[in-house]
Amino acid sequence: MRRLVVGARSVLGRRRIERARAERLRAAQASTGLLLDVGTSSSHLPGWLSLDIDPDEQALRLDASKPWPFPDGCARAVRAEHMIEHLTWEEAELCIGEMARVLEPGGLCRICTPDLEGIARAYLDRDPRVLDVHREHGYDAPTWAHLPNNYLRMWGHSFVFDFDSLRRLLERAGFEQIERSGFNRSRHKLLDGTDSHDPGELEPLVVCVDAVKSTDAA
Repeated sequence: MRRLVVGARSVLGRRRIERARAERLRAAQASTGLLLDVGTSSSHLPGWLSLDIDPDEQALRLDASKPWPFPDGCARAVRAEHMIEHLTWEEAELCIGEMARVLEPGGLCRICTPDLEGIARAYLDRDPRVLDVHREHGYDAPTWAHLPNNYLRMWGHSFVFDFDSLRRLLERAGFEQIERSGFNRSRHKLLDGTDSHDPGELEPLVVCVDAVKSTDAA
């Protein structure tokens, strides 16, 4: 009997959470000037709407590889930190297209992700300190070959980008002023200081890109 009671409470708790999520989603769909944080995991920014494919109680559910449940031009900014590498190239193209669609003209986009170029350079340069820090971050890396393989194959990664490949998708989607920036740094005040995945000494192995939706975009 105790197990039945506990199970019933668990089901009721999940239903309560889903009802609350549905209400918050309806409120967001009726709003403008949103700040959308895609792929938040358990990290939440004050004032930003947290979205994740496997959300905790503070976030709304979103599969970024499919059409987003938000109207056109409803957001001032969209950010995705260490999320887009979990998508295929085609899924990432759709995702960035959805970013552009939901942003108002002049809206801001920020993407941070492992940098294929930086990973390749680190592998070829073979600075012992880089491999040591990689291990300190919890990776098993008995050889240099493990470093690129860890970034390319672990954590459900599907496609690892570099700046040029991200720029190509952003340009296709109607973004301009596409520029590389540093971890937790942006010339756009709204995006500056929003990053949470601190790469430390491995920052050259990460690319952060800011972009602006064209004011000419429909």
